[in-house]
Amino acid sequence: MDLTIAAFGFSALLLVALVVVLVLFLRLRGHTQEVEQALAEQSGSKERADMLMAVAQAVNSSLALSDVLHVALTQSGRLMGAVAGAMYLVTPGKAEMRRQSDYNLTHNARGAGRKLDEEPLRSVVTAQRPVVAPLDSEHAPGLEGGGHPTHVLVVPVQRATQLMGAMELYLPKPRQLREDQIELLQGVAAEAAMAISHAQLYQAQEENALTDELTKLPNRRYMAQRFLQEMQRARRHHKGLAFLMLDIDHFKQINDTNGHLHGDAVLAELARILTVAKRESDVAARYGGEEFGLILNETGETGAMTLAERIREKVEAATFPGGLKLTVSIGVATTDDEALFTSLIEKADQALYSAKQAGRNTVRVADMRGVGARRE
Repeated sequence: MDLTIAAFGFSALLLVALVVVLVLFLRLRGHTQEVEQALAEQSGSKERADMLMAVAQAVNSSLALSDVLHVALTQSGRLMGAVAGAMYLVTPGKAEMRRQSDYNLTHNARGAGRKLDEEPLRSVVTAQRPVVAPLDSEHAPGLEGGGHPTHVLVVPVQRATQLMGAMELYLPKPRQLREDQIELLQGVAAEAAMAISHAQLYQAQEENALTDELTKLPNRRYMAQRFLQEMQRARRHHKGLAFLMLDIDHFKQINDTNGHLHGDAVLAELARILTVAKRESDVAARYGGEEFGLILNETGETGAMTLAERIREKVEAATFPGGLKLTVSIGVATTDDEALFTSLIEKADQALYSAKQAGRNTVRVADMRGVGARRE
């Protein structure tokens, strides 16, 4: 009997002990989960802080705008689990955006442009916050690894109330955005907007420094920089290069008879004619005074002569301010010999002198084999 009672008492104590251990285990497990959750939140906060820091460092460094956009885009895409992404910037003076940076998209993927009044961009601009929207196969861009995304997360990039662009993060499935994720994406977008603003200001300053105030054409400094670039490109692709130098005939008489303000108006009108007559790929610049230069890439003698004659005929047919009828003389120099590229401007200048000597209102081609007459 005593043994039975003892055994029963021991069993009861064992059961109580098990219950206590179970309670302690459950409490410990709950505490562990709380610790894990706290650590995860702390880790997530650190990751978000690191992400913002990376974008901020890119903005404040000497990186080009394209690099800053790429950092913001890829960092945001990694956080949101995007399979690809694209950054769009607003086109000045137009209600549209153009894609400026992307990753994991096919070459020439559809959607290079975005209209501001199209969905989902219109809703994003109105809400001024990120929006997840479905994508149909007709409008979804192709992925580098194959297939198309099914959803897009659109993040507006704006500074104050000015819309500057948008990030598109392409998702393999729909997802709900947490408030902390929205705040983070807005923070990244704000950093990107600052970089865009700085780049646009710098570009405007550069354009002012490289633009002739009177004619609004590029100036001689810009032409020199661009000519160097075109020489390098022609060498790389083994293409020809041409240069045109033109001069208004008897321009000094216009200034002496009608005044310099009238002469300025004539120069501005000639610049307009050159802009209309040249090809889009050609570069027209004011070389100095009444002289203008044109850089023609991938152009041989026939193409350069054709353009020069077109310009000469348009000028001769035009009526300039004050009812003036004017003409120009043009010198042409072309070559596909990269060793002679650096001589093109000098040779075109010499050909222009020959055109003046031949009676003006004419076109002359430089002899690239020898040294022609020099201007005086």
